[in-house]
Amino acid sequence: MKIRLDIEGKNEGSMYYKGPGCAELAVTYLNSIEADEVQVRLDNDDGNRADAEFSGEFPILSATKFIMSAAKSKIKQPETSFSTSIDETQPLTLKERLEMFLRFEYPRIWFSSLDVKRQYEAVYGKISLSTVSTYLARMYRDNILERKGNRIQREYRFKDEMSIINMEHASVK
Repeated sequence: MKIRLDIEGKNEGSMYYKGPGCAELAVTYLNSIEADEVQVRLDNDDGNRADAEFSGEFPILSATKFIMSAAKSKIKQPETSFSTSIDETQPLTLKERLEMFLRFEYPRIWFSSLDVKRQYEAVYGKISLSTVSTYLARMYRDNILERKGNRIQREYRFKDEMSIINMEHASVK
């Protein structure tokens, strides 16, 4: 599989990914930048091509979903050294789904429990504020998130080491 990303905005440029694990690398990169518009070109090994352009309020989230959907539905990838902790035969737990949601929605910014509750409900449906707060506190305890503020004004964000990307498979043009 080959993926080309054309980014417009703060991190303007093009990125090319090729081979096993390229979808994960492209998604990791997208989650580490800011963009006003993202154009994606996917070329499968069997010659099929898909192009998409994303702009508006959440271009990175939309591009990420497009890439992961295409990678799961059209490409049968062999086992690679890039591993994910998600077993696709088992449904995601609420904690796993919430963590993935946070990585897509809030990769580099501070957010509150209420921010997460509102955005999560807009995408997936009802979730209680206490559930969100509990899982955020657990992610902080598990050293996934950092936090600041008092109990009333508490905010979280992902630790910096979570957003470091492996650039050895990518080339910038």
